[in-house]
Amino acid sequence: MLVCAINGSHRGSRGTTHRLLERMGAGVQEAGGTWELIQLAELHIEPCRACNQCQRSGSFQCIYEDKDQVRQVFERLAAADIVVYASPIYVLGLSSLLRRFMERFYSLAPIQGLRLTESGLFFHAVDRAICGKPFVSLLVCDNLEDLTVRNARDGFRILSRFLDAPQVGHLERRSAAAWTKALQGDDPAEKQRAEAILESFETAGRDLVTQGRIRPSTARAAGQPFVQVPALVRLARHLPFLRPRIAQEIQRRAGTSTMGPD
Repeated sequence: MLVCAINGSHRGSRGTTHRLLERMGAGVQEAGGTWELIQLAELHIEPCRACNQCQRSGSFQCIYEDKDQVRQVFERLAAADIVVYASPIYVLGLSSLLRRFMERFYSLAPIQGLRLTESGLFFHAVDRAICGKPFVSLLVCDNLEDLTVRNARDGFRILSRFLDAPQVGHLERRSAAAWTKALQGDDPAEKQRAEAILESFETAGRDLVTQGRIRPSTARAAGQPFVQVPALVRLARHLPFLRPRIAQEIQRRAGTSTMGPD
């Protein structure tokens, strides 16, 4: 089995998203699969210009076909059994780098007319060999709030339905800065907690090879909250006179990191 991961982080191999993907890849290889990691930050990717030349010409080739490296990535996706789309959260959504790449799907098939997807939605044709692969979504952010990742998470679920691409797993790592700090810190207990999350991403890689999908229990372990907020604090934060003290305590517990979420 070939699992191809697309890292949409602008930091590429220097970011937290890469670290998580590395451990997932270790799990894939340990289970006997083949892992390929593509760093979009290291490639030349032109944005879709909405010129529609790919459609008017009937060739379904972008005007940048031989001028950037998107075609090479498409070829790797076509060869893969499972794709991992990974992105840090920027302004409550996917990175512009990953979106720029995915917008180029438009040039792969005729968009005239409608077809009925397997999920019962009306949509234009897509190149199933590239866009219809089973996929995993991976989102990374510093914030601990679920709302931070909701747009991107829901977006992948909707994309799955429109592309008839089975979503075989979803992973999240919130509180990434605090988690990274614990990995690099000297507190044995916190470091052990942080390492356990990395091990869960390795398990996720093994799941893909042995199960064909990431088990819910594995996804829960990988996404377990790292900054714990007591229920009373969650309620009290809505009281204006308590907010300054709560904000100060959360900042103390979360710590800071120059690494950033991606």
